[in-house]
Amino acid sequence: MRRYGTAAFLAPAVLAAGLCATSALGQGANPGGSCLDAPNAAPDVLIRECTAAIQSGGQTLPAFHLVRADAYARKGDYELALADYDEAIKLAPQKALAFLLRGEVHGRRGEFDRAIADYERAIELDANLPSAFSNRGLAWASKGEFRIAIADYTKAISLDPNLPVAFNNRGLAHAARGEHEAAVADYGEAIRLDPKYANAYNNRANAYLGRHEYDRAIADFTAALQVQHTDRAALLGRCWARTLAGHLPAAIADCKELLRLQPGDASALNLRGFAHFKAGQTDRAIADFDAVLRSDPKNASSLYGRGLARLKQHDAAQGNADISAAKALKPDIVLDFAKYGIR
Repeated sequence: MRRYGTAAFLAPAVLAAGLCATSALGQGANPGGSCLDAPNAAPDVLIRECTAAIQSGGQTLPAFHLVRADAYARKGDYELALADYDEAIKLAPQKALAFLLRGEVHGRRGEFDRAIADYERAIELDANLPSAFSNRGLAWASKGEFRIAIADYTKAISLDPNLPVAFNNRGLAHAARGEHEAAVADYGEAIRLDPKYANAYNNRANAYLGRHEYDRAIADFTAALQVQHTDRAALLGRCWARTLAGHLPAAIADCKELLRLQPGDASALNLRGFAHFKAGQTDRAIADFDAVLRSDPKNASSLYGRGLARLKQHDAAQGNADISAAKALKPDIVLDFAKYGIR
């Protein structure tokens, strides 16, 4: 999983400093009130205060728009955030920070070309912004340009060697290119820098899963859960890792816990079905796969699992029908599961 960005959602005081010199505020006075002076304020409070500052008839500072844009972005009101970033850029076109943060919003909206253009402008204005390179790397990775992304992450790391998000995301880019040793090393460095970085634990665990190092994967998923007890990715991942390692009661317990937190979660039902299958509990396995297929009749994984369970019950006709349907949807499904010993 990727963590998009390292600069958005900054404290208002930091945002203000990015666009305003002290002299611009008028001999130390702050005409924006709590728009600029309340770093812990809720987004709605900042929006109200910054709107009042903008409408006051006094000097309109770019920081007012920048802080309000950040508040809108935190609420997910991206159109309003973009309008304020545009105004901040209009008022202070030579400041990199507004381009950097507007790029973040474009990235969150899936507008990766626009994001890249903003990051490039930020870099033109300030070539020493690690976040601009890191975020541009993420935008390139989102477009499938992993080699270019790795170069940007590497540049960000050269500017700031203590940037865990850049290591984590570079690891993902390495993994996408099949460079698994480099990926594991980068996840490890992200974890060293931020021992509570749950995504990095999950990503490294998935890398270990691909190498069939199930005990290491379980340990990393467990570490992620120690950071966030309800982490869906970690619960799903540990359920699957424990299934493959043969720790079946524990695997079933993990998926059961996720279903307690998120009743009807299709992925948890599917994985619990395979844990039940490996435990020889074919009736329970079929019940789990049936539950998935009622809402998603074309779920290839559940069709394949139900087919295997039916074959174990000597129901060759329905079992083979399920497996044929799964293969029609996903031709490589037999090989995908065989590499984990499920057949």
